[in-house]
Amino acid sequence: MHSHTLPEKSSLLQAGQVAGSVVDSATLALAVSPAVAALCDLVEFRADALAGQTEAVAAAMQACPIPALLTVRAPEEGGIGQLSNEAREKIFTALLPRAGLIDIEIAHLAGFSHLVSAARARGIPVIASFHDFHGTPDRATLEALIEKATAAGSDAVKFATTLRNSQDLATLTSLQESATQPLATMGMGPLGRVSRLLLGSMGSVLNYGFLDRPTIAGQWPAQRLRELITELREG
Repeated sequence: MHSHTLPEKSSLLQAGQVAGSVVDSATLALAVSPAVAALCDLVEFRADALAGQTEAVAAAMQACPIPALLTVRAPEEGGIGQLSNEAREKIFTALLPRAGLIDIEIAHLAGFSHLVSAARARGIPVIASFHDFHGTPDRATLEALIEKATAAGSDAVKFATTLRNSQDLATLTSLQESATQPLATMGMGPLGRVSRLLLGSMGSVLNYGFLDRPTIAGQWPAQRLRELITELREG
């Protein structure tokens, strides 16, 4: 998606949208194919997993027929390849002009404040994310993270947490249900797949599926996820 033809911010953060993730060079070819528009609404380019191929990623983001979501995930939140913040910032800066949206961890918003400003200046929505691979924080903790992210200039907040039991799922569903701004929620682990359907149908603005292979436990194939969420939302 060329930066001068970016859709309005609001249209990029609609309820029930599905992002297909690209984590290896083999999938880059699919990301630039016209067929990708039938699989998902956005393509997430995991540039942390493609760190040595920034030029190829840039070309794929430019040629992608649907909006490109740029993620350079921090190692402590599931990033691939132990990239330093300096290395991540370099990749973000190089690829920002081709991004439709960007994802920065809530924990790193302050350190990447100039990147947030650069994205905002271009009209690129900033998704502030939080990942917990061990459990699901309580609702008050998640609400505090939303406040922190909003104060730092984010346009949407994304929570991916590990669901240990139905109470954890209830925490995410109640949060999603009462959301007053764009919120993406999803579970990982045994209840992950069920949670992604439920939360997507409840209005989660970004719902992640895989284009070729799962990046984490609990993911659906993007096309199937989109079909199911659409069915559920249409009742």
